[in-house]
Amino acid sequence: MTTVNVNNTEHTFEKALNAKELLAHLNISANGVAVALNNSVLPKSKWEEPLDNNANILIIKATQGG
Repeated sequence: MTTVNVNNTEHTFEKALNAKELLAHLNISANGVAVALNNSVLPKSKWEEPLDNNANILIIKATQGG
């Protein structure tokens, strides 16, 4: 079991996920999204690396405005 905190909400999974899998599980499109892992921006090149148990994830969606 792996537990991660996503935007201050705890989620538990059967196996370790990577950021790409986490976004898919949460039904969040990867377009226009930034992911921070333990208060550091996670580059898209590292989105396929497994997330550690008890990781703190912040997902930010870009919005359009004017």
